[in-house]
Amino acid sequence: MSDEGRGKAKDSGLFEVVTRDFSLLFVSGFLFMASLYLVIPILPLYMIDVAKISRTQVGILIGLLTVASMLVRPWIGRKSDSWGRKPLMLFGSLNFVVASLLYIPARSPIPLLIVLLFQGVGVACFHTAALTFVGDIAPPARRGQSMAWYGSTFNLGIMLAPLFGVFLRDTFGYNSVFITASVCSALCFFFALMVSETKAEEAEGRVGSPRITKTHLRLIVLVCIAAFGGTVALGSAETFVPVFASVNHIAHYALFFTISEGAIIGFKLLGGTVPDRLSRRTAITMSIATLGASMFILAFATNLPMLCAAAFVYGAGFSYHTPAISALLTDKVPASDLGGAFGIFLAAFEGGIALGAIVTGPISTALGFRTTFILMGVFSLACAVLVASTYNALTAKPDVKSHIQKVDAKSGQ
Repeated sequence: MSDEGRGKAKDSGLFEVVTRDFSLLFVSGFLFMASLYLVIPILPLYMIDVAKISRTQVGILIGLLTVASMLVRPWIGRKSDSWGRKPLMLFGSLNFVVASLLYIPARSPIPLLIVLLFQGVGVACFHTAALTFVGDIAPPARRGQSMAWYGSTFNLGIMLAPLFGVFLRDTFGYNSVFITASVCSALCFFFALMVSETKAEEAEGRVGSPRITKTHLRLIVLVCIAAFGGTVALGSAETFVPVFASVNHIAHYALFFTISEGAIIGFKLLGGTVPDRLSRRTAITMSIATLGASMFILAFATNLPMLCAAAFVYGAGFSYHTPAISALLTDKVPASDLGGAFGIFLAAFEGGIALGAIVTGPISTALGFRTTFILMGVFSLACAVLVASTYNALTAKPDVKSHIQKVDAKSGQ
């Protein structure tokens, strides 16, 4: 169990993790991510085939979905503290019901831009609120496991939905994909509607608890460093592995994504207690360092087995990256302010993905993929060292008694 969890509660049983609300969140999270990843793999083709826009415009437009989500997450997180998690989850799922259907008439850049920005807000609402909700209901001794198990629902959606989306598109055409995605979102809304939470502060009995302090701001700085340490590698690899594999004549590069997502799911479901058994510091540092190691393996991959090895190590690193960071936030931040903290963390998470994707293009053009992936690995390892070396200072509570004594001493002079 983590250092932070020691003494707070006795170890909770399995059924204290898999509660009714957790199960509803798990199913709704899978349906939400399935709705998104039914659309995402076929959307570039739809833009080129139907909207007749260039590849450059495709990249910019799809990237703006992430940017829109990133920009509103801190605000959404704060609103989830005052409005509750459930209303934002319901809005996010309804947003997807509508947005998925709006792609059908959106056949030029401007309408597509509007739909993507609109859907980005839906991503921020549902994902931020749902992840914070899991933090609200997770047993203190199993917070890391709760986050890991819940996170696997998104990985399942990412692994399964694209295959089905491509099948629908090839068999029935683009519109069938958008309609199916809308139906998935409607089912997501149905399951989210059955969760019992209304307001996070009322549910936890924490109304009137203190707002985020300087101590929590230091914690958020640490969390943002940890997020960037992992997601810059994520943005780099997931965007450019297909191009890297093509340059190096590696066939079946899609196995990178299948193996990495499969590893993430396996590690999360079978070893979900790892972030609780290790200290938060160790779990976060090791996950970032493992991601750095995967980038070094990727840099020297010249055949499919090496690419698959890089994918496995990459998946192992990401298995505990977000769960450990999420558990740390839940340990340290008051429940009444947890949504705001998660909003900032997830904005940094998406910012790292965007940064990794953006910088890899020009660096790889100038220096080649091998040097670029090595640099990404070095960046992740540097962040791991920074997290390990500053963890105690950035998470420690101020010594109030010592501070009062210093003030008294000054006033007595």
